[in-house]
Amino acid sequence: METKEINSVHVEQYDASPPNDYLGKDEESPSSLSPTQDWTPEEERKLVWKIDLRVFPMLCVVFGLSLLDRTNISAAYIAGLAVDLELAVGSRYSVALLVFFIGYFLFELPSNYIIRRIGARWWLSFLIVAWGLMVLAMGFIHHWKILVVLRAFLGIFEAGLFPGSIYIIGCWYKQFETGRRISLFYMASLFSSGFGPIFAYVLSLIRVGGPGSMYRSGWRWIFIIEGIATVFAGLVAPFFLVEFPERVKFLNPRQKHIALERVKVDKLGKEVVHPTVKEMLVMLADWKIALYCIQYFICASSVYSLAYFTPIILRQGMGFSYAKAQLLQSPPYVFTIIMSLTMAYISDKIKMRWPILCSQAATGIVGLLIILYVKAPAVRYVGLFLAIFGCQANIPATLAYGNNQTGRNEKKGVVAAAMISSGALGGIAGSTIFRSQDAPLYMPGTWSTISMLMLYIIITISMSMHFKRQNRLADEAQAEGRQYILEKTPGFRYAP
Repeated sequence: METKEINSVHVEQYDASPPNDYLGKDEESPSSLSPTQDWTPEEERKLVWKIDLRVFPMLCVVFGLSLLDRTNISAAYIAGLAVDLELAVGSRYSVALLVFFIGYFLFELPSNYIIRRIGARWWLSFLIVAWGLMVLAMGFIHHWKILVVLRAFLGIFEAGLFPGSIYIIGCWYKQFETGRRISLFYMASLFSSGFGPIFAYVLSLIRVGGPGSMYRSGWRWIFIIEGIATVFAGLVAPFFLVEFPERVKFLNPRQKHIALERVKVDKLGKEVVHPTVKEMLVMLADWKIALYCIQYFICASSVYSLAYFTPIILRQGMGFSYAKAQLLQSPPYVFTIIMSLTMAYISDKIKMRWPILCSQAATGIVGLLIILYVKAPAVRYVGLFLAIFGCQANIPATLAYGNNQTGRNEKKGVVAAAMISSGALGGIAGSTIFRSQDAPLYMPGTWSTISMLMLYIIITISMSMHFKRQNRLADEAQAEGRQYILEKTPGFRYAP
């Protein structure tokens, strides 16, 4: 491997040319295929299946743990944490929620700058162990201020996982392969949100020691057991996490060549580009990234508000007991997983994003209106199904949307980190717009979420019409023999 400078961009050059040894006598030779593709469709299908089996399992596990660890505070809250640490006083609970997102916002982009240089396996494993220790420590605290400090560090260490995972997936798959795969990654991890409350309820029943022992508080065991599980996952992660295509060792040279070339739509050949800090800032100046960030901000604020306050809404707003409030959180998430994967498959199949994004946002609006204005608890519970699906499904779908409008691989990491950083700001909004004094209907918070989802639909339709026009202009220019390059990437087309 040799390193060189190309227009001040750091580049590592790999010899990925396929050796003749990997072409059996019964296989097609490169000369019999397309001049830009020297592999068969069957080779590519087998390779993609092999990549799927290596990319997703561990990423789904650790991302599921991250969702569990950042939201288990809501389960602990109604299991006694609020009483023991006096979190119901003033805005203490909201502070403990929103402080997580400060570090989460600040460290996402730097993490995606680091991950390509250090490598995904070691960097992500370090982050997993570090945040697991923060969760574990929460099980031994006695003051709400210590909880706030640990939540702040939890946000710092969790910051790199989600954008890093989206960056990795974007580097392995083609434009219309990413939608259902990002949804699969996110929805498989969402099982933790669906079944986390049941697990938390079981853990909250643990009692150790005699009267007066702090270990008789069930909420402590939620943090202790889940923290231990995360630390263990971080220790074994280096053996199971996948690297970027140019770094992996589970592919032979022929497979690595196909994996690298199949996702390239630019003219950089065999080069893997590492942008400098200055170049990353130039990429961030793209106006489209700002709109992707607004889209993701809206999705994240909606999701976090529902995640943090659904238990409280079920408990106080709908009048269910503590046990029922925990158990009734799971069915809406199962429904969300099934519907989201179905919609992602349809989106990839029809090669269109905006109708799916807008219909899901509209479903979220309908669900929130039902929760807000219908009196019958059973019908309001149905509204919760629709609201959670409409908001959760657009998280991976919006990430796929931003990823698909980005031609260069080095820019995909910047786009993913920028979008998910804006999601941290959405988390701050989501943890504050549902105020305790607005219980049990939470009218201001609910209508704020509805208004943002309406804005999401407007932005998505407007951007997609712009992308369709740009594609048309590029196609017309190509037919006339003129140059009209999108995203500084010859041959690239948007995926509206």
